Formats: sequence, C-alpha cells, structure tokens
Amino acid sequence: MCRSETAAKFPFAIVSDDGVLRMRGLGLLLARIAWIVVVVPIYILLIVTVPSYFASLHQLHPPSGQVFTVQLTAADLPLLQSLGLSLDIYALIMFLSSLLLEICYAAVGIVLFWRRSDDRAALLTSFALMMLPFGFSDVTLHTLPPDWIWLIPVVGALGNASLLSCGYVFPDGQFVPRWTRWLLLALLVYWLVVAIFPSWQIDQSWFSLTLFLGFAVSTLLAQLYRYRYVSTPRQRQQTRWAVFGVVVAVAGNIIPRLLYYLVFSPLSHGSPLAFALEVNLIMYSMLGIPFTVGIAILSSHLWDIDVIINRTLVYVALTTTLVLVYIIMVFTMQLLLHDIISQAWNSEVTIIGSTLAIAALFQPLRHHLQQIIDRHFYRQKYNAARTLATLSATLRDEVDLNQLSEQLRAVVEETVQPTHVSLWLRGFEQPKKSQPLLQPRSNEEEDLP
Repeated sequence: MCRSETAAKFPFAIVSDDGVLRMRGLGLLLARIAWIVVVVPIYILLIVTVPSYFASLHQLHPPSGQVFTVQLTAADLPLLQSLGLSLDIYALIMFLSSLLLEICYAAVGIVLFWRRSDDRAALLTSFALMMLPFGFSDVTLHTLPPDWIWLIPVVGALGNASLLSCGYVFPDGQFVPRWTRWLLLALLVYWLVVAIFPSWQIDQSWFSLTLFLGFAVSTLLAQLYRYRYVSTPRQRQQTRWAVFGVVVAVAGNIIPRLLYYLVFSPLSHGSPLAFALEVNLIMYSMLGIPFTVGIAILSSHLWDIDVIINRTLVYVALTTTLVLVYIIMVFTMQLLLHDIISQAWNSEVTIIGSTLAIAALFQPLRHHLQQIIDRHFYRQKYNAARTLATLSATLRDEVDLNQLSEQLRAVVEETVQPTHVSLWLRGFEQPKKSQPLLQPRSNEEEDLP
C-alpha cells in the first residue's frame, strides 16, 4: 500500500517507512485529548482513595458481614501471628503490592504516551496499561463513597476492553485481517453491557464468560495470522515479546486460582489470608506485561526473546520436576525409615537425604530437559547445532579436499539455508627453488696460482 492510498483511507494517519500507522493532525490531537480526559481523572481518584484503602486494611470485618476483598476477621489473627506477622505488616504488604502493580503499569503507559503517542498501536497500548490495574479495582477502589461504586465495573471494563483491542492492531496499528474491526466493535459493545449490568460480570454469568473467551481467542488468532502472513521480521520479534508477557500473566492468573481452590482454601478453611495470597501471586505475575510490551514498542534493537523463552521453559520444568521429586522422596524415606530410626532422627535424615539427592540431580536433569526442549520446540536450531558438532569432528579426520568441500557445502545448506551455495578455494603457487649463493666447484676447474 503506497502512501497516497493510505492517506485516502486514513485521512488523519499515514503509514511510515517502518510500516507503522502513525496519526497526524486533528486525529492525533483528538486521540491525545481523549487519553488525558479519561486517564487523568481516574488516577486522581485513585490517589485520593489511597489513604482510605490503606486504613481499611487495618480494620477487621465480622464473619457474618460483607467481606471486603482482603480484609481479615478476628479469627484470622491467630493464624497471622503464627506466621510471625502482625496486622500492620499484613496491611503494608497488601498496600505495597497493589501500589507496585499500579506504578509499574502507569510508568510504562506514561512513557509510551510521551514517546509514541502518534503511533496508534502504542497509544492504545498505553491506554490499556493505564487502565488494566483497575481490573483489580475491588482491591484499590472499594473504599469509594457509595455514590461512586458504579465506577468500579466501568473502569475494570475499560481496562479489559482496551487490552483485548490491542490484539487486533498490535504492533503496526492496522487491522489485520481488515474484518477484525467489526470484532472490535462487538468487543466494545460487550464490555459496555458488562459495565452497565452487574449480572453480566464474568464471574457471575457463564454466557458472559464464554463471550469473553471467544473474544480472547479471536485476538490470538488475529495475531497468529498477522505473524505468519503479514509481519516483518522486526514485527515478529515485537509480537514474541508481547505474547511472552501475556502468557506469563495468563499462567500467573490460572495457577494461583487453582492453588487457592485446591490447596490454600481447604488448608485455611476459607480464610481471607488464602485469598490475599492468591491476589498477591496474581498481581506479581501481571508485572510481566508492561515490561515486555514496553520493550517491544520502545526498543530499537530487540534482544533475542527466543533465548529468554527457552530458559523459562527449562527452569520452570526443572523447578516443577525437582519439587515433585523432593516431595516423593520425603514421603518415601519417611515410610522406609519409620521402623528403623526414631521419629526425631527420621525427619532430619529425610530432609538431608532428599536435599543431597536434589543437588545431585540438578545439573543432569537440567541438561536432559534442555535437550528435550531444544529437540521439540527448537528443532531447527537443535539440528543445526548437531550438524556443526558433527562437522567439527569430521574436520579432524578428513584429508580429502573434494570430500571436505562437499561436506562443507552440505552443512551450510542445512544450517543457514541460503538460496545458493558456492565454494571458492584459493590456489597456492609452488615456491621457486632458490639458487645457492656459493656454487660447488667442478673437478675440471683448475686451481689458480
């Protein structure tokens, strides 16, 4: 698409040389004003409610009363004290966790708005980052006056809608495929209904949850189509960075919820402390989104995200495996040593033996998992590394130049995959025999007197 065609279709935007749709003129001015009009009042309201939110965390609610998000009951205090914590420390931890989440998102969002507000995808991403922390608005805005409670679902809907909208236009600001603009319109209508009607909240309606998952899948499919058929190499690198952060956040939302329902809540008998732990784990996992998205948009020289993904897969699998092995070994050794040594020595021997076994398994298991992940997820690089290792061994033994040339061309074709391969060998001239400085004297020569 040439610039004249783009200007005709987007009168307030133009496609730059790097393929990014950049706004200009009146369109850019209106977009910046809308960003400021929505974001600034909401954050002023947040700052105003910070003292009341912190004070509310020090208050206890009755067991039969309405539970305020992460407030504790009097029955939770003994459990809190058994963990070596006081109510003041608990309130400070919850307050700082919420504040850290909001500051990180707001910082990256402001930088994107300041540096790239003319980039439509960057501006929308900036707005999404500013609004997304209010998906936890029950934690941060619940102390609003009763007349302002209606704002909580509205702000949460803005955050979720803007984040999903980024999936249709990231990273160049254009709708790919073009019909995804109609999906965006349907998405906005859906979140408008969710904000107005409480019965449509995701956690209260299966139909609403199904629609939400459908829109989430549609953004994923749009990104896959763009990545495979449209994106440039740099845009693909940007997509990998953003998707990595989203995957970490999604996993960080699912795993703590499962742990809460399967482990934390049964062990604590439904204590709000278990819910507070779940909320903290989710908030810390959400920190991956602003940093990876900020790197994807702002960094001119993107680092190799494949290395980070590879290491993440290896160490997550390694940690999970070692934890399972440790638990199995502890229970097994306790059963085997139960009748042999006393109970006091049983626990110490079990812990020491299991720890030594885990230390011995760490390196071999890490190398084994690295090979498995490379073989299944990075097959091309894995084959290239094996091919180069084989060539290195061949170079030590091969003496036939023609055979070595064929093998070298085959390795280059397999690892680099160029369109054409040719090998040029420099010729070597035979050195000329130098004449000796002193010629031997023949027998026929006569001695001079």
